[in-house]
Amino acid sequence: MVKEAIVLLMFFGSPLELKEYTVRDGLSECLGAKRTISRNVRTPGKTEYKGTMRLACKKLTVKVDEDDRVLEFVSVKKSELKPF
Repeated sequence: MVKEAIVLLMFFGSPLELKEYTVRDGLSECLGAKRTISRNVRTPGKTEYKGTMRLACKKLTVKVDEDDRVLEFVSVKKSELKPF
């Protein structure tokens, strides 16, 4: 099924690449998940994360399966998605 959805995008590595993405119930739920992940990701022995992970919530048209897992990006190419 193709639908317009809020997707939490997770970029990792150097250079930053899109590694994970999940459909969220709405913008507020996506931003809440983004905040929770940002607060809980830490470098061992440090109080804050110094890595290259970036998170973004974007409204995209995606093809999903019956469990709401993203199968394909319809509105944009995966390689064109950026963390800002």
